[in-house]
Formats: sequence, structure tokens, C-alpha cells
Amino acid sequence: MWPFDHRRNRGPRPVIPNRLDDDRQVGGAVHALLDPTRAAERTIQRIHGLSRRNIRDLVTEAGSLEGKLSGLLPDLDAPGGNLNTFAGNVEAAYQRLKNTVGQSPDIILRRITVGKNIKRPALIAFADGMVDNEIVDQDTVRVTELYEVNEEAATDEKALHATVLRQMVAAGHVTTSSTWESLLIQLTYGDTLLFVQGSATVLVIDSVKFQARAIDRPKSEPSIKGPQEAFNDILLTHMNQIRRRIRSPWLHFDSIQVGGYTATSVLVAHIEGLTNPAVVAAVKNRIHRIRRDSVQDVAEITTYLLDQRSLFPQFRLTERVDWVVRDLVNGKVALLVDNTPFVATMPSVLMDFYQTTQDYVFSFWEGTLVRIIRAMGLMLGLFLMPFYIALFSVDPDLVPTKLVLTVAGSRLGIPFPPIMEVILMWVIIEVLREAANRLPTELAVTLGTVGAVVVGTAIVKAGIVDPLLIVMVTLTALALFTTPAFELTAAWRWLFWALILGAYVFGVLGILVVAVLIVAYLSSLESFGVPYLSPIGPLQIADLKDSIVRFPLNLFNNRPAYLHPIDVSQQIKPFATKGVPLVKRQKRIRK
Repeated sequence: MWPFDHRRNRGPRPVIPNRLDDDRQVGGAVHALLDPTRAAERTIQRIHGLSRRNIRDLVTEAGSLEGKLSGLLPDLDAPGGNLNTFAGNVEAAYQRLKNTVGQSPDIILRRITVGKNIKRPALIAFADGMVDNEIVDQDTVRVTELYEVNEEAATDEKALHATVLRQMVAAGHVTTSSTWESLLIQLTYGDTLLFVQGSATVLVIDSVKFQARAIDRPKSEPSIKGPQEAFNDILLTHMNQIRRRIRSPWLHFDSIQVGGYTATSVLVAHIEGLTNPAVVAAVKNRIHRIRRDSVQDVAEITTYLLDQRSLFPQFRLTERVDWVVRDLVNGKVALLVDNTPFVATMPSVLMDFYQTTQDYVFSFWEGTLVRIIRAMGLMLGLFLMPFYIALFSVDPDLVPTKLVLTVAGSRLGIPFPPIMEVILMWVIIEVLREAANRLPTELAVTLGTVGAVVVGTAIVKAGIVDPLLIVMVTLTALALFTTPAFELTAAWRWLFWALILGAYVFGVLGILVVAVLIVAYLSSLESFGVPYLSPIGPLQIADLKDSIVRFPLNLFNNRPAYLHPIDVSQQIKPFATKGVPLVKRQKRIRK
């Protein structure tokens, strides 16, 4: 018991010396002193258990870590320096690069001297195989080593740096940078870095020249007539191909880097003074919010640009240069991603996926006929099989008696109902299609032809499937693939099964209900504030000239109104008018 009851008086608890507490404090201090020793002993015991090879690797890693840390110290010791800023010490830069990216055999680090008379230490760094050797060897190394520097540049570091930038380096495009984060990205992309002793600014020489796939014909969107040039995988080539066709100073390419490790370059292309700036700003803002370690394809970017998740594609992906140019001139935005041959254009509506550049090469009659055939192919592919199941399995009273007897006669001996036959045949078609996509072209053609004939004949002879059903399934598969844009076929193939299910359960009424739901769903979709069914819903009569029918080109006087472009007229205007107020609908685009 304490001298007073602290529970009643709430007074401070008296401090009474306690021998046990002192012993605990001393013991804790001893343990704290012994912990590093014991940790070292445990480490030594672990090292003894390692092999000679593992110990050698451990020593190598320790030396590499020491080199990395020693390369960071000069940047920290500089006045106001930090780890992300080059301090002007060439030897420190060499050690830092050598112990990081320089460990790879393709990164070349070479010590050189600047000026024939002063021989100022310098360092050149580049990625072997990704640079133009002529620019590195002759226009950079040789010129800087043989150039005689004047007296002012010999004594003044800033003057020397300016002399190297303006007079010595003979490359056409040279920029400057001082942050390591930017320098390392440019080095790995193919630029050459030139470090000069005493200067805190590094010269970045555009020497990019690496192997690239040749420009070829479009393979996913072939065309009989018209331009035959497709994009390749190089972003600079994309820009050159578009710039060669749009020779306007108002064509802009806004660069954004996405991906923590890949640092993939993404370009937002648009024509200033023509494209709605609200759409351009929305695209940029959504791209800036992307947080990913790696970006390898344009489809990974477009996933983050959707107004809403949908079964239907909201961006037209194309490898045709002429189609991207046409969309840009109409007032759309194009998204170009490095290392991929496909370009996304936006905003896109359903009608865009049923148009090709070939439609504008042919005459009015031929272009209109092709578009009508595509529309009929869509209707045939979606509704032929559902109506077959509905009329002959659920609602036979709606079919003439003679036709019912004919179909029933062809189905004598078939053990399965029509719905099972459809499922079986459609699975076979999908398997053949997927196998053909994974094989070389020659084998794919053979497999598709022989497989379809052999399987179809064998199934009919075995009495598993009705011959009439094979014809209808084949027509359905061909009709669905009349869609020019491959990314839209997946949506229709899913909805095909929704119609099949509605027909099997409720007959013709089920088909009508599902069809109404599809139209209602399409009416609710938007792409950057543009209704997905434009120009049909909402109806815009002027834009129907380029929809299911294609009017003569001399009647296309205005751009599509549903895109809300600033410059509406198609007449020649070298300098588009700026300052036109935006349409209220476009102001509500989600940033």
C-alpha cells in the first residue's frame, strides 16, 4: 500500500527507487550493444554456409552498391544539389551511369575531350544499335575533339557550353537537360548524351536510328482502290505520314509519356481551330490520370478514356493513314502510341464502324450499294437464326403449312432440337476461326476450306445436323463478318446469342423485346458527349449524306455537325477562325 491512496486524492504517484528497474535498464542497454555483434555473428555464420560462387556474387553486388552510392555523392555535395540533378562532374556521371544502366552491354560510355587546344574532359553516352553511328562518330566525337576553342570559352564554363551547343555539335536537333530522370529516359530511347566538365546542363543529341518494320499495305483493312499505306510501329513515322497529307501549320501533336517503366510516348493529334477544344482537353486530362507500370498498345490507353463501360467499341482503331487523316479533317482527335501500328480516333459513333476509305474512292452508286449490303448483312447475321428457331420451334403457327412440312421433312431423323444444332455448329465455326487466326496464312486458308467442307459433310451424313441449318449458320457467320471494323464483330456475336435465347424462350416476341433493348442501350451510349447513334438518333438530316447511303462528294459542304467542330465549313480556309463558343453539350464532357 502506498503512503496515501492515490485513487482518492488523485495526487502524483511517489517515485520510489527500485533496484529491479535499474537492473532492467542496464540489461536493455547491454542487449542493445550486443544486438549488432550478434547480427554480425549470424551474418558470418550464413556466409560460411554459402559456396564460393555465392560469396563472389555477394562481393560483386556489394561493390556495385558502393559504386552506385559513390556516384551519387558529387551531386549531393554540389551547392543546392540533389539526386535528380546533374552537378557538372563528368567522372561522377560516368560512375553513376556505369553502375546503373551502364551494366548492360548495349549502353556505351566513352570518355572524350572537348577542344583541341584545351582538352576539357567530357563524356558521351548512347545505346548501341539505336543511334545513327555517323551522327555520334563524325558529327559529335570528331568535331568536338578537333575544334579549337577561343580564349573566352577556354576560361568560362558557360561560354564553353554555349560554344559546344551552337558551333561544335553538327547534329541537326540538340536540346539540353539537367535532370537524371529525363536523361536516362532519353538515353534508353536512342538519344546521345554529352556531358562537359563544369557544366550542369547536358546536351541531348537527337541520334535516334533503330531498326523498324517497313511501311506495308494495310492487312486488317485491305482496299481494292485508294491509298495503300499503313502505319508501322514507329511513332515518328506516324507523324511523318500524317504530316505529309495534312500540310497545315495548325496540325498539332501533343506528347504525353505514360508508363512508370516503359515511359511510352503517346501523341494526341488534332487540328487547332477546327477540332472542338473540349474534346482535346478531355482526352489529355484522362491520359494524364493513367497510372500504369507498362503501356504496350493503344488499346490499353483507350480503356481509360471511356465515357462508360460498354460492349460496343467507342474508338475506331485503324492502321490506315488515309482514314486517320479523314477523321482529323472532320474534327476528330487521333491517339498515336509508340510501338503499335494502330491509331485510335475519337469521338466515334456506330456509323463510323461501317465506313471505309474505299467508299469514297468509288462512285456514288457503288459506294451506296456497298453500304446497303453491309446493313443487310448485319440484319441477316443477327436475325436469320433467331427467326428460324422462333418460327419452327416456338411459333410454327406463324409459318405457312407447306413451308412447315418442308422443314419438318428435312429434319426427319435428327435427334437434337434446333437450338442444340445451332450451338453445336456455332462452336465448330468459332473453333475453326480461332485456329485460322493462329496459323500462317497459307495453312489458315487450307484449314478453313477443308475443315468447313469435311466437318459439314460428315455431320450431315451422320444425321446430327439438318442440312438447311448448315446453310443458315454459314450465311449468318459470313453476314456478321461483313462489318469493316473487326472490333465491332465481338459485340454483335454476343448479342446474337441474346437474340437466340429470346427466340428460344419467347419466340418472335422475345426477338422483338431483345431488339428493342439493344436499340435503347445504343441510344444511351455517348462518346465524349456525342450520341452513339448519330446522325440517326438524334436525327440530323444534313449528316445523313454520309451514313447508310453515300451522297456524291461534291455535296459534302459541311463537316459532321454531331462532332461540334469549330470550323464547320468544308471550304478552303488557310487560317481557321478562333474564339468560336463551344456547344453547351460539349461543355459537359467529363474531364
